[in-house]
Amino acid sequence: MKVNRAANLEANKHTSGCVSFATHQSRLEKELKRPPTFLEVFDKTTKKKGTNQYISDRVREFAELYSQQMTDKYVGEKKQP
Repeated sequence: MKVNRAANLEANKHTSGCVSFATHQSRLEKELKRPPTFLEVFDKTTKKKGTNQYISDRVREFAELYSQQMTDKYVGEKKQP
């Protein structure tokens, strides 16, 4: 398994270290005083601190595609998942 991850430099990248996604989600919920969206948690775990840039172009492209799809799907609605 390590060989596969090492061969693909874009695979499994995030900036959260040993902090779980559930912990990030819980912290964001307390900070925002509402449940965070998937994209908010994704951004928290895949953007560099201080620069607010995604850790790779692949991650940025995914975030843009996801955001566009949610906008298209929930156009006219106030709340997105």
